[in-house]
Amino acid sequence: MNDSVEATIVQTLRPPLQSLAEVQDHAAAVDKLVEWTDVGVLLDEGPSAIVVVLLHDRKVLALSRFCLSVSDSAAAIRAYQRDNPTLTVRCWQGHTINAEQLVDLGAVGEIWQESQDQTDTLTADDVSGFFERIERVTKEKGRGASINKDTRNEVLLAAHGRCMFDGCGTDLTFDPTTGQRGNFAYLAHNVASAESGTRGILFLSGSLSDEPSNILLLCDTHHRLVDTVAKADYLAHRLSEMRRQFCDNATELLDGLAKPPIPAYCVSWPVHRQTISSPSALQIAQALVPIGARLDGRLNMLNDNESMLRSIEPEALWPHMPEVINRTADGILMQIHNNAYRAALFAIGLMPSLISLGAKLGNKNEITPMLRHRENGLWFWPSSKPQGEFYEIHGMQELSDDESEIVLQLALTATPTTMLETSGALGFKTVSVTAKEKCVGNGALSHPVDGYHFRQRMQELLHTLKDQHAVQRVHLLPCASNAASVFFGQAFDSYHPELLIYDYVADAAMVPRLRIYNANNACVVDIPE
Repeated sequence: MNDSVEATIVQTLRPPLQSLAEVQDHAAAVDKLVEWTDVGVLLDEGPSAIVVVLLHDRKVLALSRFCLSVSDSAAAIRAYQRDNPTLTVRCWQGHTINAEQLVDLGAVGEIWQESQDQTDTLTADDVSGFFERIERVTKEKGRGASINKDTRNEVLLAAHGRCMFDGCGTDLTFDPTTGQRGNFAYLAHNVASAESGTRGILFLSGSLSDEPSNILLLCDTHHRLVDTVAKADYLAHRLSEMRRQFCDNATELLDGLAKPPIPAYCVSWPVHRQTISSPSALQIAQALVPIGARLDGRLNMLNDNESMLRSIEPEALWPHMPEVINRTADGILMQIHNNAYRAALFAIGLMPSLISLGAKLGNKNEITPMLRHRENGLWFWPSSKPQGEFYEIHGMQELSDDESEIVLQLALTATPTTMLETSGALGFKTVSVTAKEKCVGNGALSHPVDGYHFRQRMQELLHTLKDQHAVQRVHLLPCASNAASVFFGQAFDSYHPELLIYDYVADAAMVPRLRIYNANNACVVDIPE
């Protein structure tokens, strides 16, 4: 992009336009460079900056500023407008747009998105009145329109009678002190109804004062917190995001009531002596959405051996793991027979243990492992829809019909140097299951439906290795998420080669930790010979 084109698209690189003719010329020039459908005006606190934004599909494509009279300002907006005669006004309340942000399309786009709830849509008749208010600058005294009955009821319904403050959720239809039923809620504006209020915004305070989406339902404690004790900490955009998150979470949880209930089990084996937190009720509900289910009762915790496992030195842990894995798998299978062998599994631990647990649980049931996203430590699926095949299989064409032993690299979150070095040192031919470049990471397997297909494909792969290439032992070198590890283990079946599962050792090559094989059509887990 040359300097002239950039200065046209980002007119804010230059001083504000000072005549209506200049604005009209700019609108014509930028029209040849970008295609926009909507026009907005972005204000900051004060306001100390007023920026015209040209948008398409909510993305900011161009910027401009002008310094005109009220009547010419309204005409200037018309010069930018296309088939959409409305003007969107947003305010970045509590912040000031600095010089670097002012000339950065991406930065202005982020501010525009962050201010999505401090907004109003103006018709052509409202635009002149808006610029008149901007011209006066001084904030008006008094409050905007009172909250009417319909708005009050809409807020109560959106909150389901609960405090919307993040992490509270107190039932505001009940007084625990007196035991009485009633309405013990307070209504608080995100953007204050008075322009002179702490969260007041020029022009928008009046237009949003009776807008349900601008009003929070709060308990007494949090009403005092945001309006009196710590009001400077709770700017309008923070409260708006809090309200939106509450409504999204409440809807998701309540929608779960329409789904069939299934049991869920949590297996949290220590990783390097560190315990992993179990999923919250909200995380469980969100994780079960993609499989069309909700939690039946409470989460079943299967961590009775946790303290013992944490007390053992890492090297001394592995001889105990086969018994722990067998007992855990047997416990789950025994408990879910009344649920048609359908359940959710929140399992975390070292990869050999998770793969072995999956193998013991098998693939003849509907036990779905859930993903713990390493980047934020939460249990959730990063994709709302199946993404399709997220991996590639290489090396099969190099195998003969009599290999006996091979190396299988399961490289979904990364392909560590240690994995490659170990593979080379073993000296067998290598087959790799590697995440596609755009999918590499803890969320490579990003949706449970993709997990089902992955399990089926790995089942076919192991069968092919045994049936067509006479492979008797697979040296499995994994680098995969907890969910992918369990899904892979579930792929193991009666007519498959033995799996020798490796794990990482600090400053050393990978070493075999657990062995999975078939004996009399039963899956056996033990330590390597």
